[in-house]
Amino acid sequence: MVLVVAVLSVAVNGQKKHISTLKMQVKEQSAVIDSLLSRRMTVFDVQLNVTDKSTNKINGKFNKGDIVMPQQKIYELKFDSVSWGIK
Repeated sequence: MVLVVAVLSVAVNGQKKHISTLKMQVKEQSAVIDSLLSRRMTVFDVQLNVTDKSTNKINGKFNKGDIVMPQQKIYELKFDSVSWGIK
């Protein structure tokens, strides 16, 4: 009986330590989230207008078979947030 009580008390102490570390993590994460939410944010409306004038010239004289060309085109708009100024 004494052995069971000793094992249970050790298990409870271990769980208490674990719970206290989890509570500390929650406090630290809450502080980080609050600091991020209180930052001044700037929102930009950005549009990407693309005129695609690409052409494909194929000289397939005396060749047989199919030429498969992808129709999907990907356009990326990148900007450096450091270089933007607010006026």
